[in-house]
Amino acid sequence: MMKVNVPIQKEIIRYQEQLNLFRISIQHLPARMPSDASTRAWCRDVALKLAETQSLIDHVFKAKKLPYRELAKQFLFRISSLKRHSNYILALFLIKHGDYQLLHKHLNHIL
Repeated sequence: MMKVNVPIQKEIIRYQEQLNLFRISIQHLPARMPSDASTRAWCRDVALKLAETQSLIDHVFKAKKLPYRELAKQFLFRISSLKRHSNYILALFLIKHGDYQLLHKHLNHIL
């Protein structure tokens, strides 16, 4: 019989519900993950910069999408790259910004 870690299971359910608010499916996230390690690192950097800037955080939660123009203007990111990887960036941002200590600890190598 498999032992279930209830606290992390509850955290995953809360995370999944928050992803749904952004129209992101947790089941489709692996397919949205960039295959190139440098692109994954770039997405992580975007998510971290996003999580550190209150005006951008407010925009994300209000619009339920990335603030493409603001990110491009403040950090010189290409809008086309932001759009291509927006679901993955948002997923990382939500873990970093949200109250998901167990997920953050489990995914520490990518965050």
